Parts: sequence; structure tokens; C-alpha cells
Amino acid sequence: MTARVGAQVRGRARDGGPDVTGGTSGDVGPVLTIDLPADPARLADTRERLRGWLHARGVSEWDVDTVLIATGEACANAIEHGYRFAREGITTLRAELRGDRLEIEVRDQGGWRAADGDESGDRGRGRLIMARVMDEATIVGTPEGTCVRLVKHLTGDVSGPAGAGSSEDQL
Repeated sequence: MTARVGAQVRGRARDGGPDVTGGTSGDVGPVLTIDLPADPARLADTRERLRGWLHARGVSEWDVDTVLIATGEACANAIEHGYRFAREGITTLRAELRGDRLEIEVRDQGGWRAADGDESGDRGRGRLIMARVMDEATIVGTPEGTCVRLVKHLTGDVSGPAGAGSSEDQL
């Protein structure tokens, strides 16, 4: 992971939402970091915050929707499998825009759950979904937690109408 350089803003959202950090990372583009409690009720708010950040960067609606599907799946898996819904667990979502390349990491410090091998039921399709909708999807699990890394090569102009080149981003 790239070390963060530059201005940072951190604080609790006024509505009691997850912690949000925004800023830039050295010679690359804007960075968004959201600390998400392991509570499924917080997923919708997290998706909306990511949606707003992506829209502010000029990301196309198609790419936004695709990214939200994969990122939502990764966050939901961290809550369910990493923390087993223990609300004190924190999942960190980090998005970084590098030109037309969006890199997202979803990290938890929960327990790693190996694949069951039985993907024939109604569940267990998260990895497949992430792999199909993103250009890259890797999952690294250890006893110390899991990191899901997602990459999307964006379509269209991502110059961003609202502060894409600014040194601070805050939701």
C-alpha cells in the first residue's frame, strides 16, 4: 500500500456515519478512506459515500454502479465472515484514483475463512461477482485478517468536475 502524503481530513460524519478520510497520496490522485463498523446497517451509507466521491471525480455512472457492486460485496463479506457481525470490528475501505485506474482495498482484521468448495447453493458467489465486474480482484487472507484488492479501468473522462485535483476531499 502506498504511504499517504499530503493533506488529510479525518472526522466523524455529522450524521454519525463511519469515519472518513480524504486527501491525496503523493504523486497519484485522490484517496478516500472509510472506516466501517461491522454492522450491515452501515453498508448503504458507505456505498452512498463512495458513490458521491466517485461522482465528484467524474466517474461514469456505469463504472460507479460496477464498483459499488464489487465493493459492497467485499465489505459485506468482511462484516459477515471476517467479524461474524461483531460490531466492534472495523473494516477499512480505501479508494485511490490514479488517472483512469481506480484501486480499492477492503481490509478487515477478523478471522480468515477458507473457501468451502461448495458454491452450488444460493450463497458463495461473492468472489465470482467481484472477479467478473472488476478488471482485477484479489483476496489475501491470513490469520490477522483479509485484504480484498479491486481494480477497475474506468471508461470515459475522469477529470472530475468537483475538486479532482484538490489536496483535500471530504464527504
